[in-house]
Amino acid sequence: MRLRLAEWATGVGMDRDGVDDLVLAAYEALANVADHAYPDGPGDAWVEADRYAPDQLVVVVTDRGRWRPPPSDPGLRGRGMTLIAALAEKVAVQRGDAGTRVVMHWRV
Repeated sequence: MRLRLAEWATGVGMDRDGVDDLVLAAYEALANVADHAYPDGPGDAWVEADRYAPDQLVVVVTDRGRWRPPPSDPGLRGRGMTLIAALAEKVAVQRGDAGTRVVMHWRV
């Protein structure tokens, strides 16, 4: 997934630093799915990447799991959403009974 996203982002004109940010943010969102969305066992995740304007890229990570509020003391973990927010220009998290969507935006 990281290689394919990097190739795609490079192909649409994103610079190397931007590609690194995009790939790391998407990977972190997927790690959150693996760690949090399906506490009772395995589940699915989807990654979509698109150019929705000449200078705008969006990556969406979706799951069908359950949202859990973060613990009050995450210990050494629990900084994924903070990292994603620092790497993307805009982030929206949509939570509901049908799962969670993390929508991340970058400008090319």
